[in-house]
Amino acid sequence: MQRSLVRLAGALHPVILYGVVALVIPFYMLFDGKGRRASFSFYRKRMGFGPLKSFAGVYRNFFAMGKIVIDRFAMYGGRTFSFDIDEQNCLEELSKGEKGFVVASSHVGNFELAGYSLSLGQKRLNALVYAAETEAVMAGRKKLFEQRNIRMVPVGEDMQHLFVVSAALADGEVVAVPADRLFGSEKSVTCSFFGQDARFPAGPYALAAARDVPVVAVFVMKTGVTSYRISAIKVDDAASFASVFEETVRKYPYQWFNFFNFWD
Repeated sequence: MQRSLVRLAGALHPVILYGVVALVIPFYMLFDGKGRRASFSFYRKRMGFGPLKSFAGVYRNFFAMGKIVIDRFAMYGGRTFSFDIDEQNCLEELSKGEKGFVVASSHVGNFELAGYSLSLGQKRLNALVYAAETEAVMAGRKKLFEQRNIRMVPVGEDMQHLFVVSAALADGEVVAVPADRLFGSEKSVTCSFFGQDARFPAGPYALAAARDVPVVAVFVMKTGVTSYRISAIKVDDAASFASVFEETVRKYPYQWFNFFNFWD
């Protein structure tokens, strides 16, 4: 099914498939009670929306997720998207230096597309990825990543990925690490996020500190049918990441794909 979707998404205009997704979302919302409740709670309690706007927000959130997935498969199928890059000099400057750096990613927008669009000079990007993805997704990623000097580093229970990324930083390369979820590690830092304490992983900053390299938060936000905006902001620690992360989510409240109680 996913291989067929890659072909369809590459051949058809995204709007056509978005229309199909729009019809499917109500059924998905009906059966995904946990995700629906978590999304509704976020809009109601954190964003301060009224009940009706919060319910509409859940639909928009699920629909945005569907469009993001379609865009990923469209990229695997050969379709191109346009990217407007904010604060590009931040990445350009770091890419020209001898040291490597850490890119702090998150489950907001479509971060994967950053790997297909960012220019990092001669530096290789080492991206931590979920090891149990489907064959179609991994094949699509591998095809595009190999063209752009990107190496996938699967995250496993044996924690071997930590040695791989540490060595990559030592060699002056770039490492992309999820910074909004604990991702298998219990080492965390408590930060203020939307007015309440929440746990963020300490790993990205410990990794950067061990190699004395900077951390850059990168957000890839969908702004149109075939357009995205990329923001790259230097952060010092988990607290500063939480601050720019919250600012980004407030600006794009329907593009944070967090379907569980983040503050639990």
